[in-house]
Amino acid sequence: MAEEDDPLDALLETEKLVIKQEVSLLEVAAQTAANALDLDALGNLGETANRYDIFTDNGGLQFKVVETSEACGCTGCCPTGRICCNPNHALQLHVFAPEHSPKDAIMFVDRPCKCGQCCSCCSICQQEMRVYRGADDGPPGGDGDAESLIAYIHQPFMGGGFSPKLEVMEREDSEDIMFNVQSQAFCCIAGICCDHTFNVTDSEGEYMGKIVKESPENLGELAKELGTDADRFTLYVKSELDKEKKAAMLASLHLIDYMFFENEGAVNADLTPLANGSCPEISFKCCDCYCCGCVCPCSCTCGGDDGDNDEDEPAEEAPEEEPVEEAEEEEPEEEEPEEEEPEEEEPEEEEPEEEEPEEE
Repeated sequence: MAEEDDPLDALLETEKLVIKQEVSLLEVAAQTAANALDLDALGNLGETANRYDIFTDNGGLQFKVVETSEACGCTGCCPTGRICCNPNHALQLHVFAPEHSPKDAIMFVDRPCKCGQCCSCCSICQQEMRVYRGADDGPPGGDGDAESLIAYIHQPFMGGGFSPKLEVMEREDSEDIMFNVQSQAFCCIAGICCDHTFNVTDSEGEYMGKIVKESPENLGELAKELGTDADRFTLYVKSELDKEKKAAMLASLHLIDYMFFENEGAVNADLTPLANGSCPEISFKCCDCYCCGCVCPCSCTCGGDDGDNDEDEPAEEAPEEEPVEEAEEEEPEEEEPEEEEPEEEEPEEEEPEEEEPEEE
């Protein structure tokens, strides 16, 4: 009976899941104000916990996902909350049926706070996530749910080089890899111009599924991508896989979202130059450059305040030729006394010629 009532059974025959992140109006308002005033900290103040809707391949709402995290949390003396550490903050994700509440979750995942977007050469910089069955009944973070652990997701040393990679195992101390998740892209990731695919393969390299970050299909989705961090993913899995592996793939999808697609919208508009009578500064995020765990945004900027150039113009107009002319005029003045010196020596030579006849 317990297995028949398990909501994870809905994943047994599923080959496709569509995950859509809900848009937070508070985040949109805060991020818009932060871009207009060029104050990034203002956007962080409006950061809210994420919410997702998961649909089956036939369009029916299957699950809901709710994030629980602290706005200003700390672990010891280190901040771990959304305001300071987004999108690398500590969080839990609860997956539950739409007719139930997060307290009746079918699974939950826990991710500790990490130093993201930097070289994954040590544990503090390597992203990780633990997947548990059922609701989080123990202390936050799954400390009391070790027996219900489904999978452990880990970013390997140097993060896969130029292609982002995640390793999924049954336990943290296990050497047997359940499957690998690796991007098809090389060096470049994110951006809204095309789909981004992450292949899921077992330890022998056989295909198990794939995770696709979908590009916008219409003007509405394009506007949402440009102005918010709400994204749309599609998870493709082989129908014969175990439901635990499908659950681990679903958790890997959310970790990828926080790692690469949770920063801000693709377009930022700084309106502060309007106060100086200049055009607003518009920046467009083309993509992210990835190398060994480091993520560096690549963007284009146009417009902005040209006041710096105007301030340099008076310095260029200052007369620089006058001192040069004065130096040229002084040079001939120094040469004149040099020509007069031989004229004074001539009369001195004539005086001894007149004194010789007087002695005779």
